[in-house]
Amino acid sequence: MSNPVETQLLQQARGGGLDAYDAFDELHRRLQPVITRFVRRLIGGGDEVDDIVQDTFLALYTHMEHIEPPENLRPYLFRIARNRSYDTLRRQGRRDDLSLDDEPVAVRVYFDMAGQQPGSKPEEAAHWILLSLEVQEAIEQLPENQRQALILYSEEHLSYAEIAEVMDVSVGTVKSRIFHAKKTLRGMVRPETLAAIQSTPKAASAEPTAPADTIKPVPVGGGAAAS
Repeated sequence: MSNPVETQLLQQARGGGLDAYDAFDELHRRLQPVITRFVRRLIGGGDEVDDIVQDTFLALYTHMEHIEPPENLRPYLFRIARNRSYDTLRRQGRRDDLSLDDEPVAVRVYFDMAGQQPGSKPEEAAHWILLSLEVQEAIEQLPENQRQALILYSEEHLSYAEIAEVMDVSVGTVKSRIFHAKKTLRGMVRPETLAAIQSTPKAASAEPTAPADTIKPVPVGGGAAAS
C-alpha cells in the first residue's frame, strides 16, 4: 500500500530545488532493501541482484515524472524490478524453465522439529525459524505467477490493485492467483504449522490483523516483517 512519506519524498524529488537530491536519496535508502529482497526472491542470489536494483532506481530517477499518481511509486518500482529480473533470467537461459501457471509439484514440505519439546512456547526463536522455513519452502514450490502474487501481497503488503499494476493483469486475476496459492499452500504445509501461524498472538505484530485464511511467512520472533 502507498506510504504517505514516500509519496511526499517523490514529489519533492521531482520538484527540483535544493531538496530534490536529498529527497531522492532518502527514497533510495528506504526502498532499496525492499526491492533487493524482492529481486532475490525472483532470481536467487548472485551479483546480478545489485545490478538489477541499481537499474531499477536509475529508471526511477530518469522517469519519476511519469509516475502518476505519485502513490503508484511502489507498484512502479516492483514492476521495473520484475521486468529487469526476467531480462536477466532470459539472458541466463533460466526464464523458459519457470512454471508460470502450471500446477505445482505435489509435495508436502516438512522440516524436522524433533528438537522442539512438547509445550514449547511459540515465541522461542528456533520454533518460529522452523515454521518460517517450512512456509517459505512451500511458497517456492508454487507456480511462478502465484508465487509472485503471494509475495507481493503477504510480504510486501501491496493491495490487489497495486499487484495488478506490477504484474500487468486484472485485479480479478490477482485475486484468483492469491486464492489458488493459499489453497495450494494448505496442502503443502503440515496442519500443525498452519494452526501455529494462524494462532500467532495479535500483540506479536504491529500490522493490521490479517483475515483468518491468510497464509503468510512468520517473522523470526513473531515480530512484524519489514516493509
